[in-house]
Amino acid sequence: MFELPRPPLSRQLSRTIGRLGLRPPILPPAVSRFLPNVIEPLGKVPVLRRWLSQLVVNYYGYATSPRPRALTLGSDYTTWRTLTDRTYTGRHLPPATLEQQGKWPDQADVVALFRRDREIKSTDTSVMFMFFAQWFTDSFLRTSRVDHRRNTSNHEIDLCQIYGLTEDRTSMLRSETGGRLKTQQIDGEEFPVFLFEPRQPGASLVVKPEFRGLHDEEFLINTILGDASEEHKDKVFAVGLEHGNATIGQTMMNVVFFREHNRIAGVLEQEYPEWDHARLFDTTRNVMIVLTLKLVVEQYIKHIAPFDFPIETVPFLADGERWNRSNWCAVEFNLLYRWHSLAPDAIGSGADRLEPGEFRNNNPLVLRRGIEALMAQCSRERAGKIGLGNTPRFLVDRSQPGYPSIEERTVALMREARLRSYNEYREAFGLRRLSSFEQLTSDLQLRRRLEKLYENIDHLEWYVGIFAEDYPDYLMMGELLTTMVAHDAFTQALTNPLLARNVFNEATFSRAGLEIIEETNSLGQIVARNSTSPDEVVVEFSC
Repeated sequence: MFELPRPPLSRQLSRTIGRLGLRPPILPPAVSRFLPNVIEPLGKVPVLRRWLSQLVVNYYGYATSPRPRALTLGSDYTTWRTLTDRTYTGRHLPPATLEQQGKWPDQADVVALFRRDREIKSTDTSVMFMFFAQWFTDSFLRTSRVDHRRNTSNHEIDLCQIYGLTEDRTSMLRSETGGRLKTQQIDGEEFPVFLFEPRQPGASLVVKPEFRGLHDEEFLINTILGDASEEHKDKVFAVGLEHGNATIGQTMMNVVFFREHNRIAGVLEQEYPEWDHARLFDTTRNVMIVLTLKLVVEQYIKHIAPFDFPIETVPFLADGERWNRSNWCAVEFNLLYRWHSLAPDAIGSGADRLEPGEFRNNNPLVLRRGIEALMAQCSRERAGKIGLGNTPRFLVDRSQPGYPSIEERTVALMREARLRSYNEYREAFGLRRLSSFEQLTSDLQLRRRLEKLYENIDHLEWYVGIFAEDYPDYLMMGELLTTMVAHDAFTQALTNPLLARNVFNEATFSRAGLEIIEETNSLGQIVARNSTSPDEVVVEFSC
């Protein structure tokens, strides 16, 4: 995988396409049915796969101007702080003018555009994809609760979900031997240790002394666990992020990657008995982060791409590109990932059916049913279709008076950031401006609602427009949303320092570590090699 040369033609061709703003047209049905038969065999030829991957990555890498961005949410004009202080969230475009803001409709009417009346299923996206997306993005899209202009992110794909955001927090989660994370056995299976001290029924929650300072305890106990069952509170695992037990998806993903860390540490300890605990841990973490990058590019982004295009994690690709800059998450990247419409009305049917309330704060369910069974069930259930009018009501409507819903908070953040119009973002990402709502959507009822609220397509807000876009069945989302996701994902995943030419080598990962990276191609592989029933593992992003 990593020894093949990089053909220079793909770089020059994709740069040229990206800079010219050329984008592929929506394909006729006959062509869209035929293309998968061409793409699949091409992806099996290593040299072609490498060449095509370079082409696609640079195509989207040059979709808009590269970092550094001139502005952040910290200021409306360029300052040294906006160029250096990454505690402020970045932004792609300057803030909207007062004239533009004056044309925004009532916020409640905008929120209502997202409300689901009848669930619309995706074409082939599974609930397992939804849970992976949530787990993945929660690690770097972290809006400050105190000041929404700021973030609490490292801006990197660093697997802080299991390692924590700082080295001090990482040290709390590490065991003292073998490069491993702290572990416990439950019914013969490995899990992270529990966060809270054992307690009598009705007693207050007390964080174990070894984990004091791992999370904001007041926020975790009173807000995140505020409506959790007493059983769940007693089964909260000590993991890297405060939301790491908030859904069954978060718990499943954290347990799987926790197990894989300890498994790899064991492999390295056997291969390199002379290594101390620190080197075993650090090398294992290096391997784990690159495994995450591989899954993000080769399975997650692959599913988002048309026809499951066989994209490859090309090391060293970013080294010679203008978009190779330090990562800095933008507010647009934060908001465009609010794929609330993926959430289904329920998962499964019959006795195994899970209602929305059972998705959240339910570690007891994970322990009772098992990782493999739940992942298989989530892999067989289709998620909702991304778009307006398909967000579950429990995410749109307030659960209690005076406390905004998730969708209300999202629209409010868009307004606070004063984001520019949908058409201005299309232009900034090399796409043609639309001249009418008819070009945006064929849904007559939605079109009439948008026309009533915005009157002119040029007044349409970006966050509404990206979810209003029509798209064919071979896409997972609309044209602008796909372009922006791909640009930010590629330019922030492939700039990871572990993929740099002078870092990606045996000295960083060890020979055994490189072999693990080479042989790992899917999340299902990781689940299976840490399972007591590997033959029963089903983990799919498509269904």
